Amino acid sequence: MLRFNYKNPGPEKYLLLVAYLIVVLYCLYNEPIYSPDTYSYLNAMPFRQMGYVIFFKVFNTVFGTYFDVAVVAFHAVFSLFGVHLFFTRISRLFQLNNLLKFPLLIILLFPFFPPLSIANNLCSEGLGYGLYLLFIALGMEVLFNKKGHYIKYYLIAYLLLVSIRSQFIISTLIFAGTYFLMYRKEIFQKKHLLNVLMFCGIMLIASLSERTYHKLKDGFFKPTPLGYTSASTAPIYLSAKDDYKLFKNKDYQEILKTSYDTLAHKNLLPKPDYSTQESYKFFHDNLPKICNQTLRVIGTSYYFNQPEIKNWDTSKKSAYSFFKTEEACKAFTKVLILNNFKEWLKLFYANLTYGFKSQLLLWFVVIMFFYSLIKTFLNHRKKYAIIFLLSSLILSNAMFIAFAAHSIQRYLFYNYALIFLLFISIYNLTKRDQKS
Repeated sequence: MLRFNYKNPGPEKYLLLVAYLIVVLYCLYNEPIYSPDTYSYLNAMPFRQMGYVIFFKVFNTVFGTYFDVAVVAFHAVFSLFGVHLFFTRISRLFQLNNLLKFPLLIILLFPFFPPLSIANNLCSEGLGYGLYLLFIALGMEVLFNKKGHYIKYYLIAYLLLVSIRSQFIISTLIFAGTYFLMYRKEIFQKKHLLNVLMFCGIMLIASLSERTYHKLKDGFFKPTPLGYTSASTAPIYLSAKDDYKLFKNKDYQEILKTSYDTLAHKNLLPKPDYSTQESYKFFHDNLPKICNQTLRVIGTSYYFNQPEIKNWDTSKKSAYSFFKTEEACKAFTKVLILNNFKEWLKLFYANLTYGFKSQLLLWFVVIMFFYSLIKTFLNHRKKYAIIFLLSSLILSNAMFIAFAAHSIQRYLFYNYALIFLLFISIYNLTKRDQKS
């Protein structure tokens, strides 16, 4: 089981305790921050992940008027628990000295302060951050410290994480791939096969849990209607006026035609003389207006008023409209990307680059990914596998966000500590190579 040893605490533990106390007091001193997302969780909207909806409902029921303060306190304490476990385990794994521990701790504590303020914002990042750090730390314990019995904690952390932040749904496949590369020569041994199956199979359990939740709450055994509604925004933004003719489904035609005309009326389409960077920046700044305030509103309004469901109760009609809009957006995403692939790819790359703030950093991570993949395959030493895991996690999250939304700090701050550790890994690797 997980153990924490606090006997005879040294100066480092006292300093950590002081740092954590400062963070908690800062969070409690500042007011809870409400946003439109907060109310969508409170109202248990169908497009919200089940984990944070349940968390919000429980705290609202137990603490009543003071639930928001209780949520901030829990956010702070729980995510600091994740920070501490990640910091201590990773410091040991990477054999960090005090000179490197300090910036790592600063990076880990940064999200608690503006502009992110994850504990004070009444949104899923307050729990998601702590769970992500636990998930990564436990996964690394399994892979690199040969603590196979930790896999049960890893699986629990994963299920909780993806029930709150679906952007990490494929992260477990990265751990599975790293495990496979490390043990490929013995992969058919029962122990290794079972571990790979658990790394991969947990995605099925997560999917079934999500669908069951929506069946019980909304009456539909379907995944959360969010991903394609968001992902379709970019191809619709780049589409042409007559692209609705690409679809045979009359409902899809009507929704897309109305969406395009509304976006044109609101001046939310790219100008003909925009460069790719200008087109992306306009998209980046206006995504909520394009997606949440236009596409989703038009789609849900259309399906809510369909005559075949006029006798349903309002709650079920509302849920139906979100799930049907997601189906339509899934079709829009696939067809419109293929129809305008070159322009979409340029916007996707601009989106991806924007998240890294530099093409140089992006390509550094890409090169490290391929370098470590080849090295791990040829020589499954831990130092290469760590680089492969870190670069894969960084790229997968950045690419998922660039595909599904826009590269804002709120979605990408999870990568910051991993990027720092990637640089440390490369430095240690070159240092060892020079010595040898």
